[in-house]
Amino acid sequence: MDEKTQVAMDGSPAVVERWYSGKFEITNPEATKPVFGEPLIRIKFQLGPIQEVGINGCSIEDVIDVLVARLEGFQKGPFKCRENALAITKLEEAKLWLLYRTQKRQAQGVEGRNLAHAE
Repeated sequence: MDEKTQVAMDGSPAVVERWYSGKFEITNPEATKPVFGEPLIRIKFQLGPIQEVGINGCSIEDVIDVLVARLEGFQKGPFKCRENALAITKLEEAKLWLLYRTQKRQAQGVEGRNLAHAE
């Protein structure tokens, strides 16, 4: 299955592209490609549980790590500002919530499986 036809476990498209227009788009295999040009970035998300299919893409946490690293780079230079620091804090907070979700899934015995966890 190529990245243009991937679908995530919830049925949503599993590839995110950023076009020159600056807009993000979730790739829909049935939609026609926008005419803005080639994507600036492509994010291939993990498709399926790692324990069942192995690693074939990145996690949300991986994407957050890239964003934090970029902002930290700004913070080390002339673009240091409070807003960047707050954005870093919020991205790190998002990772903590995702870790909490993982811990709940582990405690319920559904981590690494294509099953929902209980609230």
